Amino acid sequence: LTVGAFPTFLNTVVPATVAAFSQPHPGVRVEVRDLRAGAIEALLLRGELDLGIAFHPTGHEEIETEPLFDERMLLVVGPLHPLAGRRSLAMKALADLPLALLPRTFATRRLIDASLRQADVVPTVRVEMDSVEALLGVCRFGDLASIVPERAARQAPDLRAIALTEPQLVRHAGILWRRGASRSAAARAFAALLLTTPLR
Repeated sequence: LTVGAFPTFLNTVVPATVAAFSQPHPGVRVEVRDLRAGAIEALLLRGELDLGIAFHPTGHEEIETEPLFDERMLLVVGPLHPLAGRRSLAMKALADLPLALLPRTFATRRLIDASLRQADVVPTVRVEMDSVEALLGVCRFGDLASIVPERAARQAPDLRAIALTEPQLVRHAGILWRRGASRSAAARAFAALLLTTPLR
């Protein structure tokens, strides 16, 4: 069983599901690949993945999505940052805030940029880094803030997470399948567990 998973899911959604699947299916070898959304879609279309776990909507009509959960994107700052005491913040307040974000090649960054445009904000992006873990790390020092998924923010309890409003920034996670392709019993069982295993 080969599964492609978005990086931020590897330490949150996937481990509990793999453990729950492996026990009753000891004869199935599970391979979970750490992939970005575009690669998951491409490999699904080539038949190299049984299923993917990523965000939707996707860019291909040949891929169908089974909704999994919605996830807020939060502003994250260090404990000494001037905004550390805030519980929520309107998007327009980010206009002059030095940010560290994912590069524009990431679907999550494009979602962030679209929400900033909706709030008429031209962001001050001082740093771009290829992983959410690196963004969380850079927020521990100096005056930089970042916008990361809620589940990732939970894994950094030393940082301060602030809800974003006007508009609220939400991404939609789903199980991705190649439309019309046969689904093995193992893939169906794994997907069913994804839908029922408590999310971390």
